[in-house]
Amino acid sequence: MDTAVALNPRAADVPESREPLLEVSDFSLRRGQAVVLDGVNLALQPGETLGLIGESGAGKSTLAMALIGLLRAPEVQLEGSLCFRGTELTRLREADYRRLRGNKIGLIFQDATAALNPCFTVGEQIAEPLKRHLGLSKWDRRERAAELMHSVGIPEPRLRLDAYPHELSGGMQQRVMIAIALACNPELLLADEPTSALDVTIQAQIMELILDRVRELNSSAIFVLHDLALGAQVCDRIAVMYAGQIVEEGPSERVLASPLHPYTRGLKSCVVELGSRRLEPIPGQIPPLDAMPAGCRFAPRCPKAKAICGEQRPQAEIRDGRQVACWFID
Repeated sequence: MDTAVALNPRAADVPESREPLLEVSDFSLRRGQAVVLDGVNLALQPGETLGLIGESGAGKSTLAMALIGLLRAPEVQLEGSLCFRGTELTRLREADYRRLRGNKIGLIFQDATAALNPCFTVGEQIAEPLKRHLGLSKWDRRERAAELMHSVGIPEPRLRLDAYPHELSGGMQQRVMIAIALACNPELLLADEPTSALDVTIQAQIMELILDRVRELNSSAIFVLHDLALGAQVCDRIAVMYAGQIVEEGPSERVLASPLHPYTRGLKSCVVELGSRRLEPIPGQIPPLDAMPAGCRFAPRCPKAKAICGEQRPQAEIRDGRQVACWFID
């Protein structure tokens, strides 16, 4: 596990900024009566990478979709604040969001095969944001698309400009998705499980590619991940989510080396390590949205739970340079 921490030398060196690039304040998202996200608080500094870690159903992808404006009223009800560069995203008109989406905020979807349009060539799909946001001519768009394909490691990019998505491998399709997301040099990149649909043999290559491009552009990034160890490798900070709430957030090496919340400790115990003799999975599963506990949402699965855990929601406290929401941190 120490090796994972060492792979991210920037984790302890990212400078603090007085004005975050992104600030999420007491943000909640409802679908009807179900509270999908509940009082989320986050801050992302310019040039920083943040990992959203947790099981399926924790609300990670929902938060990413809300940030880029793909979950909006009246489909869902939003409360609290999503502030990007001083702009309140929750009150933004769709026309204004279109100017941000793909320009200032980029998104890499989980499954490139489903996200890419099979009716258009990859060159056309890379060129589309260049036309919409930068107003480049047809010739300049094609040249820039070839440069972007080369930058993400696609061989013979000019020959592949006229290829359709189904003519490329899964790894190549994901590289095209990265090229589209980074085409306009966004200030913030959202990567929703960017390697989960890929072979394990190329997952590391894709993650390294994304990180290299993000750092080259001096952009910020939010990675939606399941793996705590992977989050520590690629992210400066980690926010652990459970059932729509953030239970622990702080520098990645601290969260991985000495997790304070019982759920974070449970995630770490699920990681396979060399020399380990057994795994210790977290018992139970995330409760359904219509049956959330009144107090701490993790209480029914927590080995440390007491009576107060089922009755009152714990507030986040600052401990060891991070925020932890637990009644019994010690």
